[in-house]
Amino acid sequence: MEENKKSGLSTASLVLGIISIVFSFIPFLNFLSIIMGILSIIFGIIGIVRKAGKGVAIAGFILGIISIIITYNFYKNVFDVFGNISNELNNIANVSSSNENTNEETVKISSGDTITGKDVEINIDNMEFKQKVESPFETYFSEYYQVKDSDNTYLCIILDCKNTSTIDLDASSVAKVSVKYNNIYNYSSFSTIPDSSLGFTYSNITRIKPLTSQKIYYLAEMPKNIADEQDTSVEVNIKVDDKTYTYQYR
Repeated sequence: MEENKKSGLSTASLVLGIISIVFSFIPFLNFLSIIMGILSIIFGIIGIVRKAGKGVAIAGFILGIISIIITYNFYKNVFDVFGNISNELNNIANVSSSNENTNEETVKISSGDTITGKDVEINIDNMEFKQKVESPFETYFSEYYQVKDSDNTYLCIILDCKNTSTIDLDASSVAKVSVKYNNIYNYSSFSTIPDSSLGFTYSNITRIKPLTSQKIYYLAEMPKNIADEQDTSVEVNIKVDDKTYTYQYR
């Protein structure tokens, strides 16, 4: 009886693993696969330790892990889509607002200058063209942003932002960044934040605590040939509060 009970956990691990894999492919019901995947992993570990139906337990353990990874990637892609839509709507609103306010103050800045806003101090940490932007952290999921069109590239703009207020600051409200090429073509950006666990996370769910700093990545997608034309102007505009700071990248 005891042996059957031990092997029963291994069997349960395999069954839950199979069900969790199936559920991981069903949109918006696949959150259940996370629960079943975790149970499959737990029962699998117990089965492996007790050496009762070890092969079955290992299979259930692996299926549980795979189902969690599939579900995680599904929801990350969903949040990426909604995050990009939100950023695009914000950029449209900002463009509309800037068109209405033609007297908005513009300040030219150079490398090393500090941008001082009402609640934040910003320094430019780095800028470079990249088709693939990777997190500076090594994570299990190895997350990154890569342009889907090989003819395009990102201008990755990294800002070091310090919260100078007395309350938590919404990272997505720190600044709005856009790029102007050859004084004619405008490109909006979306923001993301490197995370030590996930690779990247969303700026609109990140809070910067008072007197602490946070690096925020702004990615502006544009044609790749812009990166190759070294003699043509690329201007980065950083809007903080009601003032736009202009940095001549080249």
